[in-house]
Amino acid sequence: MIDFHTHFLPCIDDGSKSVQMSVQMLKMSRSQGVDEIVATPHFYASRVTPADFVARRNAAWERLRAELTPDAPRVHLGAEVYYWSGMSHSDELSKLCIEGTNVLLLEMPFKPWTDRMKNEAASIARDGYFTVVMAHIDRYLKTEPSSTWDFLARNGALFQLNTEPLLHEGFMMRRRALKLLRDEVIYVIASDCHNTDTRSPNMGEAAEVIEKHIGRGAVERLTENARELLPASERAHKGGNF
Repeated sequence: MIDFHTHFLPCIDDGSKSVQMSVQMLKMSRSQGVDEIVATPHFYASRVTPADFVARRNAAWERLRAELTPDAPRVHLGAEVYYWSGMSHSDELSKLCIEGTNVLLLEMPFKPWTDRMKNEAASIARDGYFTVVMAHIDRYLKTEPSSTWDFLARNGALFQLNTEPLLHEGFMMRRRALKLLRDEVIYVIASDCHNTDTRSPNMGEAAEVIEKHIGRGAVERLTENARELLPASERAHKGGNF
């Protein structure tokens, strides 16, 4: 499996607080069948430049990499990019894509989106250069109408679902998440893990729920979709001495 959205890099955002926690998070992921994982620390344009962010992210990865064993999941370095007005005109947006790709994981504000926000996100997805993956759309289902998702999908955006609604957010939310998966609205899933306890890696549990309710083919489709968005395995990062 591939975990497409995580916060396991140490001491860079509100995710892992130490190299030791990061190592444990990767071990937990590997034990659940995750063999590739995307590191997506938060990027906020109001706080840091893309160049400085990439330097901090890469330094965090190097600190962690020295402590990993060869059986750790392959790591792809990326970012969870928080929307900012005018971002579609930024010359540095490509620095925030997953390394070796044009894939941008975009996090939208946690309030009803204005037409301007929707149009700008659609513009980035539509321009032909970026592949936009909208992060954890399950968090916006209560505030955004179905027309929002139809509009963004028509403009080429892809949608990522967190595992949480499949596991811990009640029957109605699970049913809605499963319907989105069954209808193939969701392109990839991810744990969005931040630590080893309250927001721990849980891709294995989520895969079991999907397989039970939809079938093994759905799990395989989501994995293949994620793989198509990432560079070839030999171009990903590995840990430890190998």
